[in-house]
Amino acid sequence: MARARTVAGYAIPGIVVFFFWLVVVILVIILLAFIVHWAGGGALNLRLGHFFLNVGFT
Repeated sequence: MARARTVAGYAIPGIVVFFFWLVVVILVIILLAFIVHWAGGGALNLRLGHFFLNVGFT
C-alpha cells in the first residue's frame, strides 16, 4: 500500500499530490509561453530530405 504524504501532521492523499504537481506543471508552461510571447516569439524551419516543418509562434 502506498504511504500518504504528511504535511504539518496531516496526511495528504496521493491523488491530491498528483493534481498539485499537475497544476504546477500547467502554470510553468503558461509562464514559459508568456515569456516567449514577451520576447517576440520564435520560428522553427526544419528540413529533413523531403520533409518540411515550418512552425511559428508569438
